[in-house]
Amino acid sequence: MRTDALLRIAREIIANVPACMAITVDRNGDANARVVYPKPLSDTGTVRFATHRGSRKSAEIEQSGRLTLAYQYDAGGAYVSMVGRAAIHEDVAAKIASWNALAHKWYPGGPTDPNVVYVDFTAERIELWSTPEGVVPDPVRGLWAASLVREGSGWIQSTTLPSGGEDSSLGYCGGANEPESNVLHL
Repeated sequence: MRTDALLRIAREIIANVPACMAITVDRNGDANARVVYPKPLSDTGTVRFATHRGSRKSAEIEQSGRLTLAYQYDAGGAYVSMVGRAAIHEDVAAKIASWNALAHKWYPGGPTDPNVVYVDFTAERIELWSTPEGVVPDPVRGLWAASLVREGSGWIQSTTLPSGGEDSSLGYCGGANEPESNVLHL
């Protein structure tokens, strides 16, 4: 399967999941997960969501600069996880432009409240599995996910196989058998 098709499938899965798990790591190496309601995945592989300046999530993002977002779409037999860089931003104009009326429930001070900040996330790796689209492993060879790894302004296909390499016999990867390039430039 082509890289652009995998990216399209990932976007479709994410579009069907209004909330996802935002996973950070604390100073002890323990993972902390919580539900967030992010904006859709942009064409450049970025995601934005609001949080409270004093939250554990904000502190862990500021400490590590890393974040994982995990989207589970049970009805579609699919999931997407994205691993990448994250940063906290306080730009009031950006908060106002991205503000959602439902956010007042969690942030009653509105977008100008100095305790409301945005997390800007940039995916470096996207992993997915989609039963309806046939992006699934051959269980005999081991359970793996399709993986897109950012390279410059594009994405390179891989899998989560322990070998880390592409194997066209696994079903979705085309590699040398695919007439089109497996790099998608954004």
